[in-house]
Amino acid sequence: MTLQIPDWSTTELEIMRVGLGFVVIRTFSRMLIFRPSHSFRHPVGIARLVNLRYVASRKVARWMQYGAYLAALCYAAGLLVPVALTYLAVALIVETTYRSSDGSVDHGDHLLAIILTAQAVATVLWNAADRWSWDLGSLLGNSQQATAVWWSIQAIAAVYFTSGLAKILNTDGRWIGRSTMLLLAGYGRAETERMTAKASAGDGREGVRIQSAEKLISALSSRLILAQWVFAGGLIIELASPVGLLGETILMAMGLALIALHIGNQVLLRLPFPEFQLLVLIYFVNVPRLFL
Repeated sequence: MTLQIPDWSTTELEIMRVGLGFVVIRTFSRMLIFRPSHSFRHPVGIARLVNLRYVASRKVARWMQYGAYLAALCYAAGLLVPVALTYLAVALIVETTYRSSDGSVDHGDHLLAIILTAQAVATVLWNAADRWSWDLGSLLGNSQQATAVWWSIQAIAAVYFTSGLAKILNTDGRWIGRSTMLLLAGYGRAETERMTAKASAGDGREGVRIQSAEKLISALSSRLILAQWVFAGGLIIELASPVGLLGETILMAMGLALIALHIGNQVLLRLPFPEFQLLVLIYFVNVPRLFL
């Protein structure tokens, strides 16, 4: 079966491009918050091969940040797109590797790095195919941006599917039975938030949400079969994410299901993953499609 690339309008593609630019700027705006200068605890990825100590410098990080802002604006405006994407992908991979090597893992940054890398490769390949008249079939769309979006959607689906598959493999197929142990971790995070300033910040609504989450977690803890069904539903959504590639309507439905999954994770496990939700909203749900 051959997958068909959706026929996005120019307006839809432009909104997606601006949306990704916003996510990039939002991500790089946090660069200066975490700059450990001691030796890496557990070097990962390219940190095992390349010395990334220079990234600890706030001056270097600031210039990387400025470069990312400029590249994001160029990308959103459709200027020097392959160059902008390549810079953003490399910069985010270096930054994510640097922080992960010190034990600070942000899965949202990982997904964004995968999408930027996929888009960089897609745009370069599309340009090469356009210049030398290569016929690569369904690998490429009718435009550079459409190809980049299509590759992004496939990358997101692959990440979710891999996440679900890893849960099964890492527990020898017993993930659903063990999943209820996550409720204890969620309750611990809720308790921590309740005892910190977060619960009393603003108008007190966050405190109410935390209290409601604790009640829900307690209710599920006394109904373990129901809790297993809840976690099983989340696992099924992750494993079924590639089904969204079959059509735009299915893609939107799958996007809404994934966002619902993250909302559930935020309530039960206190794990919001806002970047995941934004990227799914941009590429899977594609809200402008409803009005164009």
